[in-house]
Amino acid sequence: MVSKLAEELGFSQERPLVMGMNTSYAPLQYVDEEGTPCGYDVEFTKVLMKRMGIPFTFSPNIWDKMSPGIIGGKYDMGMMVYSSYRKDVTNYSYAVFRLYYQIVYRKKDYAEFDFRNLKNKRIAYMKSRPIGQMLKKEGAVDYSITDLSGAFVDLLNGKYDGLICYRFQAAYNISKLHLEEQLKTDELSLEPREYCYVSYDKRLIDAINDELKEMEEEGIIDEIYGQEVVSEFGSSIIPLWVWCLLALLTFLFLIIFSVNRYRLSKRLQLAYNQMSEKNDALIIANARAEESTRMKSVFIKQISHEIRTPLNVLSGFAQLITSPVAAQMSESEIKEASQKIMESTSRITGLVNKMLELSEVNSHTILERTDEVSPHQIAEAAIKTTGINHAPHLQFQLELGERANHIFLTHQKSAERILEQLLDNAKKFTQPAESFHAKTDAAPQHQESATLSACLTDEGARFVVENTGKPIPTEQAEHIFDEFVQLDEFYDGTGIGLAVARSLARRLGGDIQLDTTFSSGARFILTLPN
Repeated sequence: MVSKLAEELGFSQERPLVMGMNTSYAPLQYVDEEGTPCGYDVEFTKVLMKRMGIPFTFSPNIWDKMSPGIIGGKYDMGMMVYSSYRKDVTNYSYAVFRLYYQIVYRKKDYAEFDFRNLKNKRIAYMKSRPIGQMLKKEGAVDYSITDLSGAFVDLLNGKYDGLICYRFQAAYNISKLHLEEQLKTDELSLEPREYCYVSYDKRLIDAINDELKEMEEEGIIDEIYGQEVVSEFGSSIIPLWVWCLLALLTFLFLIIFSVNRYRLSKRLQLAYNQMSEKNDALIIANARAEESTRMKSVFIKQISHEIRTPLNVLSGFAQLITSPVAAQMSESEIKEASQKIMESTSRITGLVNKMLELSEVNSHTILERTDEVSPHQIAEAAIKTTGINHAPHLQFQLELGERANHIFLTHQKSAERILEQLLDNAKKFTQPAESFHAKTDAAPQHQESATLSACLTDEGARFVVENTGKPIPTEQAEHIFDEFVQLDEFYDGTGIGLAVARSLARRLGGDIQLDTTFSSGARFILTLPN
């Protein structure tokens, strides 16, 4: 669609606006190998002209021909750096962004370029009257160039001592020619240049200014050129005097703000402290109440499940034995039923004992260590109680270390109970979770393993229970010793075994720790003093 503005300016599909392009301004504007106009300026101009409804075409050319073509009206429009020398012969739009200068030099020539001493230095620069005048004033041998890429090669070969160009030109050519290891750049404290649209037709520039305002407010300039381009071209750089002014204003603001805040805080401090203390107390109380409620709910659910299973077995076999069918049962069937009843009874008894032990988890009463016993004896008793050495799903091994049969003083019953909890854990968590629900005695195809090591050192007894299987995450190393904690919901249990074990160990003067360096399963270390 051709807009009314385009018609007023004399542009149509048959007579489109001609946009002059400087092909040496890559990556802002250039022509690719197929002759197609490319670059950030090209994309931005496409969006600008589409918004304004003006048909257009690009006319790429070298700088020496494009510049006078825009000034003289051969091209309807172009993008150029603002020049006070041309302001009376053409029209400039608002600055799209600002361009900053850099000096490029060889690393082997200078550690840092001394810009205060330019006399007799050979300096090349893209055609720019201010730069040329500055170099002549400082006594440098100046070379005005148009082929920037060729000048970079000449600089590398020693033809020049330095090359002045815009920051984006330096970055682009160094990257394009892979000269990062040979060349270095420094910023120049020269006034930045404004990069604008230029046209002999003031009406066109006025219309472009109106559109640029809207595009800047909508963020389209940053969107098209990209934040990395804007930063690279220098629009984010602020002169030093501006930073000083901003720092001074910020300092004054902070002083005024601090004084006012101090006065206000004095009036509010007492009320705030009182409210804060009450609020903290309420938060802590609320958190404790919620955690207590959650833990109780989980425990009730788990213990109900644990008790229900053996009760169902007891109920089922009791009905079977007391029914008329019992008379027809063989001796082996009756023996098996009796065995199941005994196992279920034992399981319920164990759960009741756990609940009784739970009442002592938070007890700080010291257990008397008056029993003379060896680490070997404690280990054998725990193995016998848990039956881990007969578990069909894993290979178990007892390893006796130094002085394992020597006597030390402890509370034998508690020590055995601690080790039983650890062995029960090893037995349970080496068994596949699904086996708790699939009633089969068949050993799995892959057998896990568990090891109990026992020894006596000068500090006391040391037991290590190690098993293969799923490792415990490091961040859970302490959490697993809390009451009711179950990391895997697919395994049966109440989540109090480890809490009971650590409580007993500490009441005996020892401790239990999870070895977080062990990654092939789980390794618990129990230490008991002499």
